[in-house]
Amino acid sequence: MEILKNKKVYSIIKGFIKQKNVVSALVYRELKTRISLVRFGFFGVLLQPLGTLTIFLLIFGFIRQRGVGGLDVSFVPIFLICGIILYTLFFEIIIRSINAIEANKALFFYRQVKPIDTILARVYVETGLFAFLFIIVTCAIFLIFEIFTLDDLPLIFANYIILALTSFGLGTFFMVAGHRYPLIKLFVTLIQRPLFLTSGIFFSLENIPQRFQPFISWNPILQAIEMTRHGFNEDYIINPDKISITYSLAFAIVSCTLGLWVYSNNEKILRTL
Repeated sequence: MEILKNKKVYSIIKGFIKQKNVVSALVYRELKTRISLVRFGFFGVLLQPLGTLTIFLLIFGFIRQRGVGGLDVSFVPIFLICGIILYTLFFEIIIRSINAIEANKALFFYRQVKPIDTILARVYVETGLFAFLFIIVTCAIFLIFEIFTLDDLPLIFANYIILALTSFGLGTFFMVAGHRYPLIKLFVTLIQRPLFLTSGIFFSLENIPQRFQPFISWNPILQAIEMTRHGFNEDYIINPDKISITYSLAFAIVSCTLGLWVYSNNEKILRTL
């Protein structure tokens, strides 16, 4: 009996190592492909989102000449960067997950490569890329505006990872649904604009009329953005009855469970599409 248990444990560990190696190879392939499509190599990959971030910061930084969340105007750059980075991370992972199979379907000839591996690789790449951007832009803001506010780094890190996990779960679900029902891809594209306007990128939840707050606060992107801002400065006003890391974590767990359940029931179909 003990021998059987040891064999089972060994088999699980061996399978995990094999999948880790496959995902690592796919991450390398993904990065190499992305870098080959732009000029300036790795820096070129960073320049496009960095340029977008800069434009948003300049436009909305000039427009917004008053404080936010109970803080003065000096907090506005951090306020905006939290919203823009987290929203972009969320949708980049979902969109790239939906397209992961088509971009890598030639690799499914190899039995070791599974559709879920392609999503994991893209999640790793996007999460790492935007984390790097987040650090660079935040440090630049601290230097340019001569402010340094970082009250709860673990909260910022936790929200970033939780949102990435939520995106992974939803991305996996939409990948399966999108391949079975192509209209789903159009649906995801259509909801981007409403979510862009209601995710708290350019506003604080406290600025919204009380009667609308309970509905808007269901948005996991808004939850992550508001708590990240609070992580930078604990004086940033959030309502603990509406903004909670417990809710975000529960949403991420449900999303991942749903996505993996749908995937496990459709894996064979995905490999034959």
